[in-house]
Amino acid sequence: MSFGKSFSKTFDIDQKIMRKIGVFDPTLDVDAKLFVNPFMVRHSKHPEFSECAFETYEQHFQKIYSLILASKQEGDKAWRAATERFQFSESKGMGGTCLGYSKRGTDGHAFGPEKSKQSVRWAKEVIDLGVKDPELFSALPLFEDGIGVDLISDMFIAISIDCVAKFNSRVIGELNTATGGSLPTSKFRLRGSEYDLIQNPYSNAGAPIILVADDVLDHLPVMDDPRRIPEALESNSELRERVNEHIGTIFKTRTKKDKEHIKDRALASATAFQSLLDLLRLMETEGYDIHNDPDGLLVWRDIAESTVAIHKLDFKVDSSLSKIDRVNSVVQRVIEQFQHLVEDCRLNRVFFHKEEPRHESFAQMLFYAIAASYCEVADIGISPEADAGVGPVDFKFNNGFDSVLVEIKLSTNTQVVSGYKKQLGAYSKAEKSSKNHYVLIDVGKIGGKWDRLNKIRQENSDFAKSHFLHLIDGTLKPSASKRKS
Repeated sequence: MSFGKSFSKTFDIDQKIMRKIGVFDPTLDVDAKLFVNPFMVRHSKHPEFSECAFETYEQHFQKIYSLILASKQEGDKAWRAATERFQFSESKGMGGTCLGYSKRGTDGHAFGPEKSKQSVRWAKEVIDLGVKDPELFSALPLFEDGIGVDLISDMFIAISIDCVAKFNSRVIGELNTATGGSLPTSKFRLRGSEYDLIQNPYSNAGAPIILVADDVLDHLPVMDDPRRIPEALESNSELRERVNEHIGTIFKTRTKKDKEHIKDRALASATAFQSLLDLLRLMETEGYDIHNDPDGLLVWRDIAESTVAIHKLDFKVDSSLSKIDRVNSVVQRVIEQFQHLVEDCRLNRVFFHKEEPRHESFAQMLFYAIAASYCEVADIGISPEADAGVGPVDFKFNNGFDSVLVEIKLSTNTQVVSGYKKQLGAYSKAEKSSKNHYVLIDVGKIGGKWDRLNKIRQENSDFAKSHFLHLIDGTLKPSASKRKS
């Protein structure tokens, strides 16, 4: 039941070999928060992506563009044809890239009738402005709610699956040559065609592994990380002037209101939209730095494995306790061990990259991977993103029907206190209580959050009996030499 199974560890391949070949090392039992960025594909060093996949994707949307341009009104023949070409179902096995934004498994997504209609309406609006660039469709996630970059990523793989399969065939051969081994392949039918791919041993559905190039992957959409924009515009004064004139200070985008303003400005004219599209094209020549992994999207796997290997955990569970209390005693022990690792074994250092705190999701995935290994010893189940009937939680520990819930929060999260209040509100409406643990990891900017959390708990004694608070000191400590000086 241990968690965080990488492709390289599963098939005993040195990560350096995969890096040299240029293939992404996926986590086979959970999605990595990355996506195939269509803007980056043309720059890939792998011809299966830069030539085959890019041309296939471009031709697909060139046809949709022509159909929308020919459409006179919604629902006419050209409109229906464009909508049909936009759709792709969630075919079995298409989640094999192990990319996306879910903590639960590696399933893919679908582009159904409603999203297709939504997309065509938006594209019609853009085309009617006078925009003639078929690559406009790659900007869709910036403008339409419910259509995220991971959905576009899945659509890209679906459209270009022939090219991606050719990449897999070549890469599997190169891996076999480099390792002297023979990776096992099986026949898989994807989107009407049959391909030789490696089966994912952790997929209950017997899905394949779809390997992708590591130079086409990105992490955050540009509107979620606008800090990169000024640097991208530094070397292009003409584009910088166009963006400033027609879009405004896009690099200051922070709130949802800011994003809405930028979208409105971009849809004001063909020149404005083209400026944004050219900016995206300029920025997306380089994606996420997978090998240095600043946000910890992948490194948590190795950290958890090495940590658990060194720091074993024995459980002595009192058999006289009730079932729920037995599960809770295991959870309590796991949290105490995690606190010990962070505070006394220098695990706090991994919460930072260049002294800046990583995202909360890194801490959650690290805790999950470590806890899963310990729970395997204790014969306790653990699952992510459960719903206990009193609101969503990060993890659910269980032994049959008896569950204990755990949330992991960083002190940098501005919703720490309000999230706990929501638990209280949900608890007051529920007819029965369960064991809950709210774990706050201090990585800085904690302010008065811990005091406010304790005040809420102290003022609600019944709630406090089953809702436990934990504070873990994950702040960076000065080295011994600095302390002496």
